[in-house]
Amino acid sequence: MGHDILSVIAAMAEVSGRAPQAKSGRPRQPVITISRDHGSGGDEIARLLAQRMGLDIYDEVLLKEVAARLQDDPAIVRMLDEEFGQAKDMWLYRLLSGKDIGPHTYRETLVKVVLSLGRLGGVIVGRGAHVILAGACALRIRITGTAEICAARLAADGSISEQDALQRVLEVNHRRGHFVWEVFRSRLADATQFDLTINTDRLADFDAIASMLEGVARAIHAGGVLRGDCGG
Repeated sequence: MGHDILSVIAAMAEVSGRAPQAKSGRPRQPVITISRDHGSGGDEIARLLAQRMGLDIYDEVLLKEVAARLQDDPAIVRMLDEEFGQAKDMWLYRLLSGKDIGPHTYRETLVKVVLSLGRLGGVIVGRGAHVILAGACALRIRITGTAEICAARLAADGSISEQDALQRVLEVNHRRGHFVWEVFRSRLADATQFDLTINTDRLADFDAIASMLEGVARAIHAGGVLRGDCGG
């Protein structure tokens, strides 16, 4: 099921309450993509950064928009997002529903949605946005940390043991890396895919990180800092 990119941009503009950006020129607001290891604080940093800059943040919202484009259940899209390797096992669902939600359809729709978000501006969390917007006026950030320290952070509130947290970190990171590879043939470990990589093992003050990233993002949005489609 295909969707014209202009219709996707219009739909996203309606959701965010903003007017679509013109076809040329930089986005109306800064665009930031955040790829993160589980437990590294990436989600919290994304939230703090969006608050500081007055930007929309697209995480679970992105899934819902993809589901809306596919006219399907967000839970099914989540399976494709978090368990991409299981897509081949969904033949029975497609047989019973008559809906094509295979990998090709998912990827095509995801790309269109992220491109539309790139025109609107905002903080886009995960889902390969750093690959989709590689040639755009976007600051692409990777938040990382060793599995052990990320696990200790997750277990700090006592809701989970460090051993279980470590297993969870390894599973989620593997799943995210597998997703980006299967959909975009890109490795999260490839530092050249990001403009900045932050190790929260050492830089643990999330508010300070958000403050630093705000300065970089505003400089990029103003132009002249990053190679890419940042012309005015």
